[in-house]
Amino acid sequence: MIQWILATLLAAVPPDAGAHADAQPSALGAPARADAPTVTARVDKTEAHVGDALHLSITAVGPITTPVILPENIDLSPFTELSRHLEEKDLGDGKMRREFALTVATYEPGAREIPAVEVTYFGKGGEVLSAHTQPIAVTITSLIANEPEPKLKENAGPVPVIQRDYLYAYIAGGLAAAGLGAALALLIRRRLRERAARRPAAPRRPAHEVALERLDRLGARLGTSDDLRPFIFELSEIIREYLGARFSFDSLELTTEELVLRLRRRVPIQEMRGFVLGEVEGWLAGCDLVKFAKVSPSMAEARGALETGIRIVESSRPRPEPPVPDPGVDAASSPGGA
Repeated sequence: MIQWILATLLAAVPPDAGAHADAQPSALGAPARADAPTVTARVDKTEAHVGDALHLSITAVGPITTPVILPENIDLSPFTELSRHLEEKDLGDGKMRREFALTVATYEPGAREIPAVEVTYFGKGGEVLSAHTQPIAVTITSLIANEPEPKLKENAGPVPVIQRDYLYAYIAGGLAAAGLGAALALLIRRRLRERAARRPAAPRRPAHEVALERLDRLGARLGTSDDLRPFIFELSEIIREYLGARFSFDSLELTTEELVLRLRRRVPIQEMRGFVLGEVEGWLAGCDLVKFAKVSPSMAEARGALETGIRIVESSRPRPEPPVPDPGVDAASSPGGA
């Protein structure tokens, strides 16, 4: 923005002001006035090939209150400006360093010179002044300058255009073999699963045997701890799981009321002998009291709960079917049959 404002001001200056600026006594690279900036130029290399980019740095050091600009269109013939950017740094004591970094290139070989560059600034009275950098000599060499008589290369020999490439055939064969192997493995696995499915499963242990075995192990641990609440928790889980397995329903997630209601619907009448639902409901309610009300039972109460649990399992276990009498045997054994 500052550069644009300064360029606008320079465009508005009358021609005689420019003539006055050119009339200021100055030498190349040296300031003409006490408030004029010191302007220098340097290039990163003085030998390059045709078309190589050269980095040209134009540095102006002067009062911080003295605006310094580099005109947008400067004549660097035979060089061409490719890009530029400005970097400013406060040096202290009222001094400012402004560095214009330009990228230039030329496409003409030989001994060339980057011409002196005019840098414009404003004097204290508002007049437009200028300072110049020193020219820089640069040697530009051609890429074929080391050939005394450059000529085209000889024609290369014939190159085969069509060649047999079996890469994709190998890849296709590998994929086909991998697919066949995967299909064969899948078939073998399916056959093994079918054979395992046809194999008769081991008979499932009756629910009452599992429950009585677990209750026996639980009873062996009775008295090993002063806190009997975990004992009641596990005892309640064993009986709940047994009732669900015995009468074929999921009982572990049911409340006591829901479990008793499910038993009333599922327990056949012929199996009700010795299996009192009211006793089961009261026993489960007592276990819930220990579980939710945090009531700690005594040793006698824990032993009594265990015995009740065993009685619930024994009373609800399946009973063997009574043998059906053979009518022929009964007839032969009766007095009339004799």
